[in-house]
Amino acid sequence: MTDPRGSNRLVAAAGLVIIVGAAVGVLALAGVIGGSGGGTSESGVPIENVEFLEPPRAPGQEDLVVGVGEGQLAPDFAVSDFDGTRHKLSDFRGDVVYINFWATWCTPCLVELPEVQELQDRNPDTLSVITVNRRQGLGEAEDWLGKLQAPDGTEGLSFTVNGLDPDDRLYDELVRLKPSMPVSIFINSDGVVTSVANGAIRLPQMEQAVAEARASTSVALAR
Repeated sequence: MTDPRGSNRLVAAAGLVIIVGAAVGVLALAGVIGGSGGGTSESGVPIENVEFLEPPRAPGQEDLVVGVGEGQLAPDFAVSDFDGTRHKLSDFRGDVVYINFWATWCTPCLVELPEVQELQDRNPDTLSVITVNRRQGLGEAEDWLGKLQAPDGTEGLSFTVNGLDPDDRLYDELVRLKPSMPVSIFINSDGVVTSVANGAIRLPQMEQAVAEARASTSVALAR
């Protein structure tokens, strides 16, 4: 005869495994689990934390609110690339900008990033892509991107800026209201946010978001 106490213990153990697994998933989504962020480039340049800056304002933008809502002026920031070079978001005024947050533990990013690469390849002169790795070390992030297959069949992806967010400072500032992974933020050539996608999107959605950003102006959005 089966001991009901043994069965109950098995059920309890299984439930514990499920709870622990769910907790691990939540922590991963929050960026708690992962390698130590930062590092030093091959040339010896340290990977610095993100620095927030006051965004420059073009004529007609004096009253725009700074934020990541549609029609708001995107916060300016400086982020380190894989080689330690610092890039400011405002450096890319005049282009549509696509900011994409990713991590090696983000399964949807495995599908999404090659399509981001294809989007960039299709718009080489009018689109700047800033990918931002969350909380992981330079070596881990660089190796992972280097092994993904590009749309043309070659190995390795590379974007306008291969950014690193060592302490999640940028993610926390831009995505704090709706935390998810991956996250895509589209900004028009005037530095104004035109759309935000929480969760994975595919190439047709990316193309539509870029087209909408290209067609918009800060003046129209401010009205």
